[in-house]
Amino acid sequence: MLNRYLQDVQGFIRDRRMKEMNPADLIGYINRARREIAERTQCLRVLTPISGPITAITVTAAGSGYTNPTVTISKPDQPSAALPNPAGKQATATASVVGGQISSISVSNGGDGYFQPTVTITDPTGTGATAKAQTSPIGVTAFQQEVYSFSAAALGSAPGIDSIFAVQSCALIYANYRYTVPIYPFTQYQSFIRQYPQQYIYVPTVGSQYGQGAGGSFYLYPLPSQAFQMQWDCFCLPLDLTDDNTYEAIPQPWQDAVAFGATAYAFMELQNLNTARFWQDRFDEYVHRQSAWARIPRAVNQYGRF
Repeated sequence: MLNRYLQDVQGFIRDRRMKEMNPADLIGYINRARREIAERTQCLRVLTPISGPITAITVTAAGSGYTNPTVTISKPDQPSAALPNPAGKQATATASVVGGQISSISVSNGGDGYFQPTVTITDPTGTGATAKAQTSPIGVTAFQQEVYSFSAAALGSAPGIDSIFAVQSCALIYANYRYTVPIYPFTQYQSFIRQYPQQYIYVPTVGSQYGQGAGGSFYLYPLPSQAFQMQWDCFCLPLDLTDDNTYEAIPQPWQDAVAFGATAYAFMELQNLNTARFWQDRFDEYVHRQSAWARIPRAVNQYGRF
């Protein structure tokens, strides 16, 4: 996609032989236009993962007397209902023995759909070994932690995503029930909600965004009493395109507007401000028009019920 964008921009500024503009500058303008499209259209929307595969198993106690151990991992406890493993996938692992002790455990198949997996080690002769499984990064609260930064959020396997710039909603899972917390402006949250700094520890029921853009953070109150699965509905910014192999996360139809925005920036550099305004108008028009086409109106329920 980067080469296509470059060819389009070079054609619009009539500089296909690269005599007027440095291609590196044009790439910078292309990426700036892509970020603006992501912000204005909110076309890069990601649900943070609440479960995932097992990535590693750490031996917490080596035990003794082991000769032929079998490692058993619990079944997926929180399948995501998403492809490629909507019902989760069983993970498997094997143990290595040195001197009758469990020295390490290797993950044969990480599976999918795990939140808090357990690992059991059985053996005809050995006893005392324990292990703990680690999953891929997922959204989860921490004990007594109120603030969660956008930059630390798990974005899962979404390709071409750089960072979060806004959180649309936040859902938590408690007692096998998923609920969405109401999100208040931080001024109200500060004034009326977080009145007890440390004493109130329970299941979070209220949230607030503090700060804006990629440096923002999300607050939860009451302070979490344990680890709860936390899923953000996020609007994101794309990774910069550095070569033609970089994945383009901006979807169609908005890809067609990228070159218009980049061309406007190029004519600004050339100090041709009237032409820059022309291309900025084309950029604004296409972004607005394509957004209107992509977001068709629909009735929530033809029968008038929720």
